[in-house]
Amino acid sequence: MVSFKFLTELLTNQLIVEEETQCLCCSEGLFHQPVFLLLKSRTEPLLIFRRRIVQDIFVAITSKSLLEMPLVNSPRNVTNITLAALQSDAIQRILPALFMLNCSISIPLNLISLLFLCWYSRPWTSTIIFCINLTISDLLYGFILPFQIAYHLKKNNWPFGDVLCHVVTILSYGNLHCSILTMMSLSIERYVGIVHPLRYKAGRTIRASFLVCISTWALVLLTLFPLMQHKLTVRIQQLPITTCFDVLPKEMFNTRTEFIAYFGSLLFLFFFLPLIIMGFCYISIILTLRHSSSSQFRETKRQTIYFIIVLLLLITVCYLPHIVMSVTHYILVFQKKSFYVEYKLSLATASFHCCFNPFLYYFGSKEFRQKIQRKLCRCVAVGVSENSHIVSEHDMQIMPVQQAPKI
Repeated sequence: MVSFKFLTELLTNQLIVEEETQCLCCSEGLFHQPVFLLLKSRTEPLLIFRRRIVQDIFVAITSKSLLEMPLVNSPRNVTNITLAALQSDAIQRILPALFMLNCSISIPLNLISLLFLCWYSRPWTSTIIFCINLTISDLLYGFILPFQIAYHLKKNNWPFGDVLCHVVTILSYGNLHCSILTMMSLSIERYVGIVHPLRYKAGRTIRASFLVCISTWALVLLTLFPLMQHKLTVRIQQLPITTCFDVLPKEMFNTRTEFIAYFGSLLFLFFFLPLIIMGFCYISIILTLRHSSSSQFRETKRQTIYFIIVLLLLITVCYLPHIVMSVTHYILVFQKKSFYVEYKLSLATASFHCCFNPFLYYFGSKEFRQKIQRKLCRCVAVGVSENSHIVSEHDMQIMPVQQAPKI
Protein backbone atom coordinates (compact mmCIF):
# COMPACT_ATOMS: atom_id res chain seq x y z
CA MET A 1 0.00 0.00 0.00
CA VAL A 2 1.30 3.45 -0.91
CA SER A 3 2.03 5.68 2.08
CA PHE A 4 0.56 9.17 2.46
CA LYS A 5 4.09 10.61 2.69
CA PHE A 6 4.94 9.20 -0.72
CA LEU A 7 1.79 10.65 -2.27
CA THR A 8 2.59 14.03 -0.72
CA GLU A 9 6.06 13.96 -2.26
CA LEU A 10 4.54 12.96 -5.56
CA LEU A 11 2.07 15.84 -5.52
CA THR A 12 4.67 18.42 -4.47
CA ASN A 13 6.98 17.47 -7.36
CA GLN A 14 9.58 15.95 -5.06
CA LEU A 15 9.61 12.99 -7.40
CA ILE A 16 10.98 13.25 -10.89
CA VAL A 17 9.10 11.42 -13.62
CA GLU A 18 11.35 10.15 -16.34
CA GLU A 19 10.22 8.68 -19.63
CA GLU A 20 12.30 7.05 -22.34
CA THR A 21 12.38 8.92 -25.63
CA GLN A 22 12.90 7.54 -29.07
CA CYS A 23 15.83 8.68 -31.15
CA LEU A 24 16.45 8.83 -34.84
CA CYS A 25 19.71 6.99 -34.36
CA CYS A 26 18.67 4.06 -32.19
CA SER A 27 15.93 1.49 -32.00
CA GLU A 28 16.06 0.19 -28.48
CA GLY A 29 12.50 0.37 -27.25
CA LEU A 30 11.54 2.26 -30.39
CA PHE A 31 7.86 2.60 -31.27
CA HIS A 32 6.73 0.76 -28.15
CA GLN A 33 4.79 2.59 -25.47
CA PRO A 34 6.64 2.31 -22.14
CA VAL A 35 5.00 -0.32 -19.95
CA PHE A 36 6.13 1.51 -16.85
CA LEU A 37 7.32 4.86 -15.61
CA LEU A 38 10.32 5.01 -13.34
CA LEU A 39 9.61 7.22 -10.35
CA LYS A 40 12.72 8.41 -8.58
CA SER A 41 13.18 10.72 -5.63
CA ARG A 42 15.95 13.28 -5.56
CA THR A 43 18.19 10.86 -3.69
CA GLU A 44 17.40 7.27 -4.58
CA PRO A 45 14.91 5.09 -6.50
CA LEU A 46 11.73 4.31 -4.63
CA LEU A 47 9.24 2.28 -6.60
CA ILE A 48 8.51 1.12 -10.11
CA PHE A 49 4.89 1.72 -10.94
CA ARG A 50 3.05 0.49 -13.92
CA ARG A 51 1.36 3.21 -15.91
CA ARG A 52 -2.12 2.11 -14.97
CA ILE A 53 -1.30 2.17 -11.25
CA VAL A 54 0.04 5.71 -11.47
CA GLN A 55 -3.01 6.78 -13.45
CA ASP A 56 -5.34 5.28 -10.86
CA ILE A 57 -3.56 7.09 -8.03
CA PHE A 58 -3.85 10.46 -9.73
CA VAL A 59 -7.41 9.91 -10.86
CA ALA A 60 -8.37 9.04 -7.31
CA ILE A 61 -6.64 12.02 -5.69
CA THR A 62 -6.48 14.82 -8.26
CA SER A 63 -8.88 13.60 -10.99
CA LYS A 64 -6.11 14.19 -13.48
CA SER A 65 -4.03 11.56 -15.22
CA LEU A 66 -0.27 11.61 -14.87
CA LEU A 67 0.02 11.23 -18.61
CA GLU A 68 -1.69 14.58 -19.05
CA MET A 69 0.99 16.37 -17.04
CA PRO A 70 3.51 18.28 -19.18
CA LEU A 71 6.81 16.44 -19.45
CA VAL A 72 8.31 18.80 -22.01
CA ASN A 73 10.76 20.41 -19.61
CA SER A 74 11.76 17.13 -18.02
CA PRO A 75 15.20 15.80 -18.93
CA ARG A 76 15.15 12.70 -21.14
CA ASN A 77 17.20 9.52 -20.90
CA VAL A 78 18.45 7.94 -24.12
CA THR A 79 20.26 4.72 -24.94
CA ASN A 80 24.01 4.22 -25.19
CA ILE A 81 23.73 3.98 -28.98
CA THR A 82 22.18 7.43 -29.07
CA LEU A 83 24.82 8.85 -26.74
CA ALA A 84 27.60 7.44 -28.92
CA ALA A 85 26.09 9.00 -32.04
CA LEU A 86 25.64 12.40 -30.40
CA GLN A 87 29.25 12.35 -29.18
CA SER A 88 30.70 11.20 -32.51
CA ASP A 89 33.68 13.18 -33.82
CA ALA A 90 32.23 12.96 -37.33
CA ILE A 91 29.14 14.90 -36.27
CA GLN A 92 30.98 17.36 -34.02
CA ARG A 93 33.89 18.11 -36.40
CA ILE A 94 33.39 16.88 -39.96
CA LEU A 95 29.76 18.01 -40.18
CA PRO A 96 30.40 21.68 -39.26
CA ALA A 97 33.42 21.72 -41.60
CA LEU A 98 31.20 20.59 -44.48
CA PHE A 99 28.60 23.21 -43.57
CA MET A 100 31.28 25.93 -43.47
CA LEU A 101 32.51 24.95 -46.93
CA ASN A 102 28.97 24.89 -48.26
CA CYS A 103 28.15 28.27 -46.74
CA SER A 104 31.28 29.96 -48.11
CA ILE A 105 30.59 28.72 -51.66
CA SER A 106 26.82 28.66 -52.01
CA ILE A 107 25.93 32.10 -50.61
CA PRO A 108 28.19 34.14 -52.98
CA LEU A 109 27.25 32.02 -56.00
CA ASN A 110 23.53 32.26 -55.32
CA LEU A 111 23.66 35.99 -54.58
CA ILE A 112 25.33 36.58 -57.95
CA SER A 113 22.81 34.25 -59.61
CA LEU A 114 19.87 36.07 -58.02
CA LEU A 115 21.29 39.41 -59.21
CA PHE A 116 21.54 38.23 -62.81
CA LEU A 117 18.23 36.38 -62.73
CA CYS A 118 16.20 39.30 -61.36
CA TRP A 119 17.84 42.34 -62.93
CA TYR A 120 19.67 41.18 -66.05
CA SER A 121 17.36 38.47 -67.41
CA ARG A 122 14.39 40.42 -68.71
CA PRO A 123 11.91 39.49 -69.97
CA TRP A 124 11.39 36.62 -67.59
CA THR A 125 10.66 33.15 -68.90
CA SER A 126 9.33 30.09 -67.12
CA THR A 127 12.88 28.78 -66.75
CA ILE A 128 13.99 32.04 -65.13
CA ILE A 129 11.10 31.87 -62.66
CA PHE A 130 12.01 28.33 -61.64
CA CYS A 131 15.64 29.37 -61.24
CA ILE A 132 14.67 32.37 -59.07
CA ASN A 133 12.58 30.10 -56.86
CA LEU A 134 15.48 27.69 -56.51
CA THR A 135 17.95 30.49 -55.77
CA ILE A 136 15.78 31.97 -53.01
CA SER A 137 15.43 28.52 -51.46
CA ASP A 138 19.21 27.99 -51.56
CA LEU A 139 19.89 31.41 -50.02
CA LEU A 140 17.45 30.77 -47.17
CA TYR A 141 19.25 27.52 -46.48
CA GLY A 142 22.65 29.21 -46.62
CA PHE A 143 21.57 31.83 -44.10
CA ILE A 144 20.56 29.21 -41.50
CA LEU A 145 23.77 27.19 -41.89
CA PRO A 146 25.65 29.27 -39.25
CA PHE A 147 23.14 28.06 -36.64
CA GLN A 148 23.81 24.45 -37.65
CA ILE A 149 27.56 25.07 -37.49
CA ALA A 150 27.32 26.56 -34.00
CA TYR A 151 25.08 23.69 -32.86
CA HIS A 152 27.53 20.96 -33.87
CA LEU A 153 30.62 22.87 -32.72
CA LYS A 154 28.98 23.14 -29.28
CA LYS A 155 28.84 19.32 -29.21
CA ASN A 156 25.23 19.12 -30.43
CA ASN A 157 24.00 21.57 -27.81
CA TRP A 158 21.28 23.87 -29.16
CA PRO A 159 21.26 27.27 -27.39
CA PHE A 160 18.81 29.15 -29.66
CA GLY A 161 15.44 27.93 -28.39
CA ASP A 162 12.69 25.71 -29.77
CA VAL A 163 11.22 28.26 -32.21
CA LEU A 164 14.50 28.76 -34.06
CA CYS A 165 15.02 24.99 -34.02
CA HIS A 166 11.73 24.62 -35.88
CA VAL A 167 12.75 27.30 -38.39
CA VAL A 168 16.15 25.72 -39.06
CA THR A 169 14.69 22.22 -39.38
CA ILE A 170 11.88 23.27 -41.73
CA LEU A 171 14.22 25.31 -43.94
CA SER A 172 16.84 22.54 -44.04
CA TYR A 173 14.51 19.78 -45.17
CA GLY A 174 12.27 22.19 -47.07
CA ASN A 175 15.20 23.39 -49.17
CA LEU A 176 16.21 19.84 -50.04
CA HIS A 177 12.67 18.89 -51.04
CA CYS A 178 11.94 22.15 -52.85
CA SER A 179 15.18 21.86 -54.80
CA ILE A 180 14.47 18.47 -56.30
CA LEU A 181 10.83 19.35 -57.07
CA THR A 182 11.95 22.53 -58.85
CA MET A 183 14.50 20.58 -60.88
CA MET A 184 11.72 18.17 -61.80
CA SER A 185 9.64 21.16 -62.95
CA LEU A 186 12.58 22.41 -65.04
CA SER A 187 12.86 18.97 -66.62
CA ILE A 188 9.16 18.90 -67.50
CA GLU A 189 9.39 22.43 -68.93
CA ARG A 190 12.32 21.47 -71.17
CA TYR A 191 10.56 18.24 -72.16
CA VAL A 192 7.45 20.11 -73.31
CA GLY A 193 9.50 22.76 -75.12
CA ILE A 194 11.65 20.28 -77.08
CA VAL A 195 9.55 17.13 -77.47
CA HIS A 196 6.16 18.87 -77.83
CA PRO A 197 7.00 22.38 -79.10
CA LEU A 198 3.50 23.00 -80.47
CA ARG A 199 2.06 22.75 -76.96
CA TYR A 200 4.60 25.20 -75.59
CA LYS A 201 3.16 28.70 -75.17
CA ALA A 202 5.39 31.21 -73.41
CA GLY A 203 2.69 33.33 -71.75
CA ARG A 204 0.72 30.39 -70.46
CA THR A 205 3.88 28.64 -69.26
CA ILE A 206 5.03 31.71 -67.30
CA ARG A 207 1.72 31.91 -65.44
CA ALA A 208 1.83 28.18 -64.83
CA SER A 209 5.39 28.38 -63.51
CA PHE A 210 4.31 30.87 -60.82
CA LEU A 211 1.56 28.49 -59.73
CA VAL A 212 3.96 25.55 -59.76
CA CYS A 213 6.43 27.39 -57.49
CA ILE A 214 3.68 28.33 -55.04
CA SER A 215 2.30 24.78 -55.11
CA THR A 216 5.78 23.37 -54.52
CA TRP A 217 6.27 25.39 -51.34
CA ALA A 218 2.74 24.55 -50.18
CA LEU A 219 3.35 20.83 -50.67
CA VAL A 220 6.71 20.96 -48.88
CA LEU A 221 5.28 22.83 -45.88
CA LEU A 222 2.28 20.48 -45.77
CA THR A 223 4.47 17.38 -45.61
CA LEU A 224 6.61 18.96 -42.88
CA PHE A 225 3.57 20.02 -40.85
CA PRO A 226 3.82 17.01 -38.46
CA LEU A 227 7.22 18.33 -37.38
CA MET A 228 5.72 21.73 -36.58
CA GLN A 229 3.24 20.23 -34.13
CA HIS A 230 5.85 18.83 -31.75
CA LYS A 231 8.68 20.19 -29.69
CA LEU A 232 11.93 19.45 -31.53
CA THR A 233 14.37 20.38 -28.77
CA VAL A 234 15.02 17.65 -26.21
CA ARG A 235 17.17 17.92 -23.11
CA ILE A 236 19.48 14.90 -22.74
CA GLN A 237 20.12 14.25 -19.07
CA GLN A 238 23.24 12.10 -19.40
CA LEU A 239 25.46 14.60 -21.25
CA PRO A 240 23.79 17.19 -20.54
CA ILE A 241 22.88 18.92 -23.81
CA THR A 242 19.78 20.14 -25.63
CA THR A 243 19.41 18.56 -29.06
CA CYS A 244 17.58 19.97 -32.08
CA PHE A 245 15.78 17.32 -34.16
CA ASP A 246 18.31 14.64 -33.29
CA VAL A 247 16.18 13.00 -30.60
CA LEU A 248 12.46 12.74 -31.23
CA PRO A 249 9.84 12.52 -28.47
CA LYS A 250 8.08 9.18 -28.42
CA GLU A 251 4.68 10.80 -28.84
CA MET A 252 5.62 12.03 -32.34
CA PHE A 253 5.27 8.51 -33.80
CA ASN A 254 3.28 6.12 -31.65
CA THR A 255 3.64 3.07 -33.88
CA ARG A 256 6.09 1.65 -36.37
CA THR A 257 3.46 1.98 -39.10
CA GLU A 258 3.24 5.75 -38.58
CA PHE A 259 7.03 6.08 -38.79
CA ILE A 260 7.28 4.02 -41.99
CA ALA A 261 4.31 5.77 -43.58
CA TYR A 262 5.66 9.26 -42.90
CA PHE A 263 9.34 8.89 -43.81
CA GLY A 264 8.57 6.42 -46.59
CA SER A 265 6.18 8.89 -48.22
CA LEU A 266 8.85 11.62 -47.97
CA LEU A 267 11.39 9.41 -49.73
CA PHE A 268 8.96 8.48 -52.48
CA LEU A 269 7.48 11.94 -52.99
CA PHE A 270 10.70 13.96 -52.88
CA PHE A 271 13.29 11.52 -54.25
CA PHE A 272 12.10 8.44 -56.11
CA LEU A 273 9.19 10.03 -57.99
CA PRO A 274 11.12 13.16 -59.14
CA LEU A 275 14.08 11.04 -60.28
CA ILE A 276 11.78 8.78 -62.31
CA ILE A 277 10.08 11.78 -63.95
CA MET A 278 13.41 13.50 -64.69
CA GLY A 279 14.80 10.30 -66.16
CA PHE A 280 11.81 9.94 -68.48
CA CYS A 281 11.98 13.60 -69.56
CA TYR A 282 15.67 13.64 -70.41
CA ILE A 283 15.64 10.27 -72.16
CA SER A 284 12.80 11.59 -74.34
CA ILE A 285 14.71 14.84 -74.97
CA ILE A 286 17.88 12.97 -75.99
CA LEU A 287 15.94 10.71 -78.36
CA THR A 288 14.18 13.71 -79.92
CA LEU A 289 17.41 15.65 -80.47
CA ARG A 290 19.18 12.57 -81.75
CA HIS A 291 16.62 11.94 -84.48
CA SER A 292 16.46 15.60 -85.47
CA SER A 293 18.69 16.69 -88.37
CA SER A 294 17.72 20.36 -88.29
CA SER A 295 20.61 22.79 -87.84
CA GLN A 296 18.62 24.88 -85.37
CA PHE A 297 18.79 22.03 -82.86
CA ARG A 298 22.59 21.88 -82.81
CA GLU A 299 23.01 24.60 -80.18
CA THR A 300 20.05 23.23 -78.21
CA LYS A 301 21.52 19.74 -78.37
CA ARG A 302 24.93 20.89 -77.15
CA GLN A 303 23.55 22.92 -74.25
CA THR A 304 21.13 20.15 -73.30
CA ILE A 305 24.01 17.67 -73.11
CA TYR A 306 25.91 20.04 -70.81
CA PHE A 307 22.80 20.50 -68.69
CA ILE A 308 22.27 16.75 -68.36
CA ILE A 309 25.94 16.23 -67.41
CA VAL A 310 25.68 18.81 -64.60
CA LEU A 311 22.38 17.30 -63.48
CA LEU A 312 23.85 13.78 -63.40
CA LEU A 313 26.79 15.05 -61.34
CA LEU A 314 24.36 16.74 -58.97
CA ILE A 315 22.29 13.59 -58.54
CA THR A 316 25.33 11.31 -58.22
CA VAL A 317 27.26 13.47 -55.75
CA CYS A 318 24.41 14.90 -53.68
CA TYR A 319 21.10 13.06 -53.90
CA LEU A 320 22.02 9.44 -54.60
CA PRO A 321 24.23 8.94 -51.50
CA HIS A 322 21.58 10.56 -49.32
CA ILE A 323 18.84 8.31 -50.72
CA VAL A 324 20.92 5.17 -50.13
CA MET A 325 21.90 6.27 -46.62
CA SER A 326 18.32 7.20 -45.74
CA VAL A 327 16.91 3.83 -46.79
CA THR A 328 19.72 1.99 -44.98
CA HIS A 329 19.22 4.09 -41.86
CA TYR A 330 15.47 3.46 -41.68
CA ILE A 331 15.97 -0.27 -42.19
CA LEU A 332 18.66 -0.57 -39.52
CA VAL A 333 16.56 1.39 -37.02
CA PHE A 334 14.27 -1.62 -36.67
CA GLN A 335 17.25 -3.97 -36.25
CA LYS A 336 18.58 -2.03 -33.24
CA LYS A 337 21.62 -0.84 -35.19
CA SER A 338 22.85 2.72 -35.54
CA PHE A 339 23.53 4.30 -38.91
CA TYR A 340 22.76 7.84 -37.83
CA VAL A 341 26.26 9.31 -38.23
CA GLU A 342 26.44 8.20 -41.86
CA TYR A 343 22.90 9.49 -42.42
CA LYS A 344 23.80 12.94 -41.05
CA LEU A 345 26.94 13.12 -43.20
CA SER A 346 24.93 12.19 -46.30
CA LEU A 347 22.47 14.96 -45.42
CA ALA A 348 25.38 17.42 -45.32
CA THR A 349 26.70 16.26 -48.71
CA ALA A 350 23.19 16.48 -50.17
CA SER A 351 23.07 20.14 -49.15
CA PHE A 352 25.90 20.85 -51.62
CA HIS A 353 23.25 20.99 -54.34
CA CYS A 354 23.17 24.70 -53.47
CA CYS A 355 26.65 24.97 -55.02
CA PHE A 356 25.68 23.04 -58.17
CA ASN A 357 22.41 24.86 -58.88
CA PRO A 358 23.98 28.06 -60.35
CA PHE A 359 25.60 25.89 -63.03
CA LEU A 360 22.19 24.44 -63.80
CA TYR A 361 20.92 27.98 -64.35
CA TYR A 362 23.77 28.68 -66.76
CA PHE A 363 23.18 25.61 -68.92
CA GLY A 364 19.42 25.47 -68.37
CA SER A 365 18.46 29.02 -69.33
CA LYS A 366 19.52 30.56 -72.64
CA GLU A 367 18.62 34.05 -71.39
CA PHE A 368 20.68 33.65 -68.22
CA ARG A 369 23.63 32.30 -70.18
CA GLN A 370 23.52 35.15 -72.70
CA LYS A 371 23.35 37.80 -69.99
CA ILE A 372 26.34 36.28 -68.19
CA GLN A 373 28.35 36.13 -71.40
CA ARG A 374 27.50 39.71 -72.36
CA LYS A 375 28.37 40.98 -68.90
CA LEU A 376 31.69 39.14 -68.90
CA CYS A 377 32.52 40.30 -72.43
CA ARG A 378 31.70 43.86 -71.46
CA CYS A 379 33.96 43.66 -68.41
CA VAL A 380 36.77 42.17 -70.50
CA ALA A 381 36.30 44.83 -73.18
CA VAL A 382 36.47 47.61 -70.59
CA GLY A 383 39.61 46.10 -69.11
CA VAL A 384 41.26 45.77 -72.52
CA SER A 385 40.36 49.34 -73.48
CA GLU A 386 41.78 50.68 -70.23
CA ASN A 387 45.01 48.74 -70.75
CA SER A 388 45.30 49.92 -74.35
CA HIS A 389 44.69 53.49 -73.21
CA ILE A 390 47.51 53.20 -70.69
CA VAL A 391 49.81 51.67 -73.29
CA SER A 392 49.02 54.36 -75.87
CA GLU A 393 49.77 57.12 -73.37
CA HIS A 394 53.03 55.42 -72.49
CA ASP A 395 53.95 55.14 -76.16
CA MET A 396 53.13 58.80 -76.71
CA GLN A 397 55.46 59.72 -73.87
CA ILE A 398 58.42 57.69 -75.10
CA MET A 399 57.90 58.13 -78.84
CA PRO A 400 59.39 61.66 -79.04
CA VAL A 401 62.45 60.41 -77.24
CA GLN A 402 62.85 57.52 -79.68
CA GLN A 403 62.36 59.72 -82.72
CA ALA A 404 64.46 62.63 -81.45
CA PRO A 405 67.53 63.39 -83.61
CA LYS A 406 70.86 62.48 -82.21
CA ILE A 407 73.07 65.39 -81.21
